[in-house]
Amino acid sequence: MRRASLSSIERVVFDVVVVGGGITGSAIARDAALRGMKVLLVEKEDFGSGTSSRSSKLIHGGLRYLETYQFGLVAESVRERELALRLAPHLTKVQPFLYMFYKGCPDKKWLLNLGMTFYDVVSGSWSKRRHQMLSKQQVLARQPGFRADGLRGAAMFYDVSTDDARLTIDTTKSAWEHGAQVLNHCKVTGLTYSENRCDGVQLTDLLSSTQATVKAHYVVNATGPWSDQLLSMEKPDSAILRPTKGVHIVLRKQDFPLHSAVFMRSPDDGRVVWPIPSTQDDRVFIGTTDTTFDGDPDRVVPEESDISYLLNVANHLMPSAKLDKQHVIGSWAGLRPLIAPAGDLSNGQTPREHQIMTSDSGVYSIVGGKLTSNRVMAKQVLDKLVKNDNYTYLSPSLQAYSADKVVLSGGAKDANTHFDKHQPYQQNRVVGEIESLGVPYRYAKSWVARYGHNARIVAAIWNESVDYQRDLGARALTIAELRYCVLHEAASSLKDLLVRRTSAFFWDSKGGLDKIGQIAQEMQNLLGWSEERKLSEIDDYFDLVCAHRACPIEKPTLEVKQESTTA
Repeated sequence: MRRASLSSIERVVFDVVVVGGGITGSAIARDAALRGMKVLLVEKEDFGSGTSSRSSKLIHGGLRYLETYQFGLVAESVRERELALRLAPHLTKVQPFLYMFYKGCPDKKWLLNLGMTFYDVVSGSWSKRRHQMLSKQQVLARQPGFRADGLRGAAMFYDVSTDDARLTIDTTKSAWEHGAQVLNHCKVTGLTYSENRCDGVQLTDLLSSTQATVKAHYVVNATGPWSDQLLSMEKPDSAILRPTKGVHIVLRKQDFPLHSAVFMRSPDDGRVVWPIPSTQDDRVFIGTTDTTFDGDPDRVVPEESDISYLLNVANHLMPSAKLDKQHVIGSWAGLRPLIAPAGDLSNGQTPREHQIMTSDSGVYSIVGGKLTSNRVMAKQVLDKLVKNDNYTYLSPSLQAYSADKVVLSGGAKDANTHFDKHQPYQQNRVVGEIESLGVPYRYAKSWVARYGHNARIVAAIWNESVDYQRDLGARALTIAELRYCVLHEAASSLKDLLVRRTSAFFWDSKGGLDKIGQIAQEMQNLLGWSEERKLSEIDDYFDLVCAHRACPIEKPTLEVKQESTTA
């Protein structure tokens, strides 16, 4: 995946410019490219840098939405969960959940059993993953450390864990592989019009400081929590959102030995929360909070009250753990782009369904929704756009819809592979292929977990030079992987690399800072940074890590190995 340049696209008239490189915008770009449209995806920071890397990392049916009778949303979500297992097999993993019942719990077992039966049936996988009702003894046999006092049992059901940032990156990469132009670190500074109809965007490349106007038949606003900012370019008083903040904390599994994900209620306010074993490393994360947010969406960080709230959840579930903020090795915070409700509803009651809106000038906006529904959201907004166009601007020879059949980048050996039930993705087989190329198991396993079949490209880089095999810490990061992320995934900053591409920010207790000088040096060599830019990158990333750690972190020394590589 190569980042576009303004000079290469400013003379192109696109069918669609998608603004916002989160999972929704990336899915729209991919869908449009698969239909044969000329597409540009623009993101002001990095792909997946907002909500799409700060979720609960689940592709789930939204069992809790049954409480508010959102049956359509639940049915849609569980079907998408099953589809995600086929389209992104390298990034999805079936996860058992325990829905906990304690004395005083407002849920009725018989009603939950009925709801879970609906959950099972609409998924289409009734025979594979059917829920079970467990007794108190069965729960404690699975998790001896759980609080026994008042325990009435649990329901065991299944959802899917994912790496949300990687899912967004590979969706973006799929869009690029099918012809879309993609551009991160590029800000939309204005809209252009012809006879009161929006016909393009004004762009500023934040890396080169160049500017350009790019024309398009249609502009799609998929900026999530930033939707009102873009819409205010046309309507200054736009206020369609009521975003809420969600915070997660990260613990070591040795401090909080959780074997199954848990669906439970907070002892403080009865809200649903999820302690979940991470699919990566020996970690557990707990989330999420749900508080009204009216600040700058570019500056969302956990507060001490958020950390305390989630620690109370952990200690309530597993009293013997006796956790405090010293045990919190990481955290993250993100915004839900919820549509402002008409009535006076609480945050938890605010509907999660998405809506498609069209401005007076013809800008399409997709707002609301969640990670799980990204494919459906993309399809619906493009179906509406194509129908309304009625061959006015778009070619009548657009290809048939296929985004539900083509596997994401990394999930298959080539970019055009459709799902084949006779040859399913097998992670161990891919790891074996990488090992056969001379890569040690430790790295092969790590790369395949992040990149799937694309790990073969990392292995090829590894074998180009012994120097590329040097370990840079940060969750088994090597120079080979760093070069892959820069050269093949458009990573342009330390945050791009360590937050979205490799997730060291989330799971490493120091966020990958131990060898940050060497990491920055390698990126400087590849990207041509000045010394001032390199030091600024290190400072910015250090500040980001500190803002998401419960305890202070010492700033690392910046010793750099002299025999660093060159581009």
